[in-house]
Order: sequence, then C-alpha cells, then structure tokens
Amino acid sequence: MLFNLNLLHLLLVLGTAGCVRLALREIRGRSMSLSRLFMLPLLSMAMAFVFLLFFLASQQPVWMFAAPLVLGLLAGAARGITMALRFDQTWRLVRPTGRRVLLWVALLLAVAVAVEVAGAVAGPAGALWRVAAAETAALCAGMFMGRAVAVAIRTTHLPHDELRR
Repeated sequence: MLFNLNLLHLLLVLGTAGCVRLALREIRGRSMSLSRLFMLPLLSMAMAFVFLLFFLASQQPVWMFAAPLVLGLLAGAARGITMALRFDQTWRLVRPTGRRVLLWVALLLAVAVAVEVAGAVAGPAGALWRVAAAETAALCAGMFMGRAVAVAIRTTHLPHDELRR
C-alpha cells in the first residue's frame, strides 16, 4: 500500500473515468438501447459497492450509507418519470432529453472519488471526509439507477403517446 491506497482506489478511479465517459456518450443525444441505458447505473452501483466496503471498514452504521442511496433512487426515479423521452417502438431505442444533469452527477461522483483518495492519503485525519465521500457516491449511484429504472419502466409499460410529454 502506497500512501494508504490500495487496488480498490485504482478501481474507483477507473470506474470514475468510465462513468464520465458513459455520461458524455449519453448526453450527445443519440438513441440507445435499454441495455446501454443501464451501463452507467451498473458501473456506478459497482463503485458504490466499493465505497460500501470502505464505509463498513470505518465501522459506520449501514443506515448512513443506505439513506443517501434510497434518497438518490427516489430523486432519480422522479427525474426519470418527469423527463421527456423519444422512443422508437420498432427498434426499441430510447433517446432521453435534458441530459445535462447526468453529466453533473457523474462529475459529482468523480469528486467523491477524489475526496476518498485524498482522505485515504491523509490517514486518520481524513476519516470524516471519506464517510462523506461514500455517502455522496451512494447518492449519485442511486440517482443513476433510479433514473434508468424509471425510463425503462416508462418505455416498456406506457403507450407510445404518453412518452412525448
């Protein structure tokens, strides 16, 4: 371990790069399949799991991690329900609109990773910052997942006319 960093920190940095790349790809406004819509949320949930490992190692109560995750799921679901969509029934492709928030949440996740790495390098003095970073990452991952689930439910269960709000 160099500067109190381990391979999980490297996974977080690589995951952050992947999340930002996927968010940039999605905000370009191209149509995507529902499976591609879930790539960003699944990667962010994997990162949240790594943050959960750090969170549990700091002996914090699990509800402090679960509360921001649930709050993020609710906020993301609300966003997914209210956003305008274009959906091609024939090819099963979706084109979400108003995607700039997606990039901001991905950048917030990158900030959480940077705070986690800085807190690990700082040692015991950075313990409080590491807890805040884990909670922020849980919030961001929940927002991504809630949005994707809401969009997927809307595209599979609602009539075509309902999707163009």
